[in-house]
Amino acid sequence: MLGCSVMLGSLLLAIVSLGPDLPERLCENLPEAGPEVKAWVAGTAPELAPLPVRELGKEAALETIRRASASGWGSVELFTNVAFREPCILYLSHEALRSVDAAFELDLLTPVKGKDKGGKDFEMTAALARRGRLFLFYERDGIVYRNQGKNRDFKLASRVEFDTPGPKVLQNVNGVWAKVLLFGWVGIRSIVKDGAKLQVRAGGFTSESAARPIEARKDTARTAR
Repeated sequence: MLGCSVMLGSLLLAIVSLGPDLPERLCENLPEAGPEVKAWVAGTAPELAPLPVRELGKEAALETIRRASASGWGSVELFTNVAFREPCILYLSHEALRSVDAAFELDLLTPVKGKDKGGKDFEMTAALARRGRLFLFYERDGIVYRNQGKNRDFKLASRVEFDTPGPKVLQNVNGVWAKVLLFGWVGIRSIVKDGAKLQVRAGGFTSESAARPIEARKDTARTAR
């Protein structure tokens, strides 16, 4: 327990000392995931199984996103940062994701939780990141929900994948579709932050919207505990 506390303290100190930048050595500073998590990764994403697994726990995840929010970053900038493209596997649990969602508003096409078009709740159950890849997992397949900010319906698979080749670019998207008038469901190809705009490419279509920074919810102090 003492070793974990020292390790977490070192990680938080690194985050604070680097100002607007996120730490680049999460694989070294984060605690190793337990055997149950490793077994889950091996069964759910076997292509990642040979890699070491580190857990980005609730407190470390909250502090990381606090730093990104304070720097005016959006969600695309955060999750394509070099800190999330390290050679190990970074694991975010259901608890960590819920804590982050309760404390911050993330501008994502893949929300941590919400209600589908039928009024049924849905949630992201886990997330994995490794060098150049991001994996998001939901409790069921074929989730159709309305994104009010984009004024469009989207559909989510139970497993969503992105390539993160560099800053501000999510491409080779699998598991996310947009409802396009006259064409039905069209697969999202990429999401790119370009200046103050967020470009979403679906099939042969490109839509633009104002990029929103990560913002703390009004009751952050209470929900982050």
